[in-house]
Amino acid sequence: MFIVMSDSHTDREIVKRIKEKYEGTASALFHCGDSELPSNDEIWRGITVVSGNCDYDEGYSEVKMVEVEGKKILIAHGHQFYVGFGLERYSYFAEEKGADIALFGHIHQPVAQIIGKTLFINPGSVSQPRGNINIKMYAVVTILDNGYNVSYRDLEHKEIPDLQFTFNL
Repeated sequence: MFIVMSDSHTDREIVKRIKEKYEGTASALFHCGDSELPSNDEIWRGITVVSGNCDYDEGYSEVKMVEVEGKKILIAHGHQFYVGFGLERYSYFAEEKGADIALFGHIHQPVAQIIGKTLFINPGSVSQPRGNINIKMYAVVTILDNGYNVSYRDLEHKEIPDLQFTFNL
């Protein structure tokens, strides 16, 4: 099980609270960019983080690929792939990289869908939600024997009922 958050926009405290909740129990913690915090902030110890379009610190990577629980996970903020207009460009990039899971932020809205053989996840925003579901949120991803479970949680760490997904491969 790993945690995905994004778009905290200077709210260091919420990043800290999520980190403290799952540190030591989650196999990985991810932040998909737009933290607006310094890249050398100690909060990032133990969190895989990338830069977003609002992050100007050159210490961040734009894209990272890591392996977690035997799965290749691609992480990018998404603005460089124009995810606000759809996932076509990001899906081509993820396919080229051989990603099992592709994480992204930028649009501040939850997305959980399979394109080709890749699971795409946007965890929403922990500070500035947009769209129809106006809840500050993050995602908990569980790798199953034959697929994935994606559970969106609010900042009280409670499941958001309409945002619970299981994907069978």
